[in-house]
Amino acid sequence: MSSTMVAIAWIGALFLVAVLMRAKVTFIGNTLVPACVIAGILGFILMNTTGLPGSDTADYTKISSVLYTFMFINLGLTLPANPNKKKNKAKSIKEIRANMGNSMMSGVVGMGSTWAIIYGLQPLIGFIILLLIGGIWEMNPTYGLLIPFGFAQGPGQAVTYGGIIESTGWPDAIQVAITYSAIGFVVAYILGVPYAKKGIKSGITCSKQTISRELARGVQEPENQEDYGKLTTSSGNLDVLTFHIAFIGVAWLLGMQIGKLWGLIPGYFGQLFSQLLFFNGMLAAYLIRFILGKLGYTKYLDRGTQVRITNTSTDIMVVAAFAAINLQIVGKWMAPILIVAAVTTVVSWFTIKYFAQRYGGVNDFERFLGEWGTAIGTNASGLSLVRIADPENETTTAAELGPANIVNVPASYVIAPAICAYADGSMSIGGLILALAGTAVAYMVFMRLIGVWGKKTYDIRTGEKFVSGTTQAPEQEM
Repeated sequence: MSSTMVAIAWIGALFLVAVLMRAKVTFIGNTLVPACVIAGILGFILMNTTGLPGSDTADYTKISSVLYTFMFINLGLTLPANPNKKKNKAKSIKEIRANMGNSMMSGVVGMGSTWAIIYGLQPLIGFIILLLIGGIWEMNPTYGLLIPFGFAQGPGQAVTYGGIIESTGWPDAIQVAITYSAIGFVVAYILGVPYAKKGIKSGITCSKQTISRELARGVQEPENQEDYGKLTTSSGNLDVLTFHIAFIGVAWLLGMQIGKLWGLIPGYFGQLFSQLLFFNGMLAAYLIRFILGKLGYTKYLDRGTQVRITNTSTDIMVVAAFAAINLQIVGKWMAPILIVAAVTTVVSWFTIKYFAQRYGGVNDFERFLGEWGTAIGTNASGLSLVRIADPENETTTAAELGPANIVNVPASYVIAPAICAYADGSMSIGGLILALAGTAVAYMVFMRLIGVWGKKTYDIRTGEKFVSGTTQAPEQEM
């Protein structure tokens, strides 16, 4: 029997236990920690004590890596939430700044830029800390550079880039990166959930509501259950889920061929991008969606099904990340890993909090929650924190998180290659620091120019908002 299939079976069992715990144990339900994190912690404990018979940490590492690529490709195929919405294009910086205010764009640009700043600061912090104290545990500063792949990007990127760095001669890089990832998920909720509750209590949220019993239990009663998609194929021919997964498969195959084309480019960057199947697969997915759109066939795609594929992949990926941690390997470095994670958490918290209060919208508090969860865990954890404060999507915050990823793409093209190049010996320490710090500074300048780094918009201590003297929900126009 395949050990990978056994690992998936164990993940399923852990999910059911976690859902039961969330629904039946009041204390756990009140924490609002998602079942995937509860299941992941259980998996981590069992794997490092009794073990999960029939599987080992390598199986869970593989699952996390494959599902990350799978999820990214599906994101490329996923239809936009409002495909027919007309966008007013500004023609100058002055017009862009004037159109910010309470528009979605202030959240998209603000959160995307803040993520990029954090993405540059996190490895810089990890590197400097281990440069100062890593020698005590014989842990090279290079391992500190792995934290953004676990914190800002999540378990899939932790495995992908950890594997690339491990291949350049840094043993156990995958284990270190995925440990950072697991810590990030825990921290995201430990700090994010109480802060969301505090915001609700102070009245700072746009949605005037309380924590419902259903939200705490994590299951929906029949009268509140909703449909999430539509059937675009005849089930007698091909199930709609199979149909959508088939497109992911085609994009995966095309992504492998794009990787081979990257490999034809001489030098380090050609070699690096040839290994990034998640990126190449997403490019292929965008191409497929573009062609389908031109042919008029996107009418057979269902966004609801695509969103469920992404969320399912994320849930399984999170549990796999926890279960993939082997304390026998990283135990010797657990102290410096925790120190790096703690300092990075503190700096990230106050940095995100500072900028989120100045984007310029009445929903900046909700944006803080989304940005915090995303920059420490994944988009899924950001969305789940937003739902606590805005369960009925009365603001545009949830819709802004997706497009925000477009804004931070340039940072990914600079920072990740720079870290890999330094690990490979192809970049000097000066070049590395310039890439990390320079990216953060460049995005700060960009935020100031565009107009999403302005005056403070809310104060959670007093429950006051300072946006044009109004508390209405933000406009729905981009």
